[in-house]
Amino acid sequence: MRALILKEFRELARDRRTLAMLIVLPVLLLLIFGYAANFTVDRVSTIVVGPEADSLARSLGDYQAARDTLDITRVDPTLTSSDAEGLLRDQRADAVVVAEDADPDAGLTSRMHVYADGSDLFTAQATKGAFLKLAAEDARNRMAQAQVLLEKAGAAAQQGKAPELPHLAAPQLTTDGLVTVLFNPDLLTSWVMVPGLIGLILLFIGALITSIGLVRERESGTLEQLAVMPLRPSAIILGKITPYFLLAVMDMAAVTALGVWLFGVPFTGSIWVFSLAAVIFLFVVLGIGVMISSVSQNTGQAIQLAILFVVPQVLLVGLIFPLDSMPIGVRWIGYLLPLTWFREIAQGVMLRGASFGSLWPAFVILAAMGLLAFGTATTRMRFSLTHGGSR
Repeated sequence: MRALILKEFRELARDRRTLAMLIVLPVLLLLIFGYAANFTVDRVSTIVVGPEADSLARSLGDYQAARDTLDITRVDPTLTSSDAEGLLRDQRADAVVVAEDADPDAGLTSRMHVYADGSDLFTAQATKGAFLKLAAEDARNRMAQAQVLLEKAGAAAQQGKAPELPHLAAPQLTTDGLVTVLFNPDLLTSWVMVPGLIGLILLFIGALITSIGLVRERESGTLEQLAVMPLRPSAIILGKITPYFLLAVMDMAAVTALGVWLFGVPFTGSIWVFSLAAVIFLFVVLGIGVMISSVSQNTGQAIQLAILFVVPQVLLVGLIFPLDSMPIGVRWIGYLLPLTWFREIAQGVMLRGASFGSLWPAFVILAAMGLLAFGTATTRMRFSLTHGGSR
């Protein structure tokens, strides 16, 4: 038995990839996911619009609750409440504050109305929390001012003068009537999760199943037969992924339909924009699957690399933890993952009804990832065929 244990240790020492996954990977995942695991959104990007936008923006700067959370990125008196939904749909900001023409003496919260983007669950909750604190601070300030006026009125009465009693409006101590959440009024978690889960399911199926395709060729000895056939590496890749692509398209349609039917997730945007994003995303995923299989010697290695590719995308793409709450070093990892951009497109189309014009940067990034994945996979395939299936 001692000899058998020593033999296994020697094999592990020779298999550097498995050894690295056993020792380095757990520490690396702990560090990355530990920093990523944060539900708190510290800053809410805010646009102030309306005829009194300039005055309201200056007033917001006097409140600690606003300075702690709100990041006013734009003040535009030419825009009105009718423009708020469009600004949020195009993700110009997390919240839009409409400065209403009201009596300044009525209090700050009586002079505005807030619209929040409910498709970003944690940011919408942070927005409601920020304005609840703002309403409470505003109420305290008005009560303190009223107390000063009452003291002055009492002093005037003692001097035989007619007291001028202050008028104190009822304080706003909730966000009811102050904050309107668009696109997900009830802040349902399923509405936010399902668009991302569609991509995650496709990612898992595409990367895992496709990654074992070329490995099977190598293990069965048919890779040498492919090497002598008059086929370009790109043609071999397209031939291998076409069946997986068609099956993945069927899975995508079924999962999307079930998500809309079972969880009541709305589909307010264009189905053609969503379909285009799904097709590009599938090409990225399947290309990466072929690339993984081309660098793996056996099915076990292919599965390990596929899981290593899938697991970070569960936590680093904004599906569970908001990207804005992650440190910049970890956040950039999320920006390099394809599921980040598919989730952004899927949520935009399904929940906000966003158009291609507002989502084109995510499409460009996904297309670039697809070109990179297929270019790398073609290069690796050419190398594998040239060297007779060896690495």
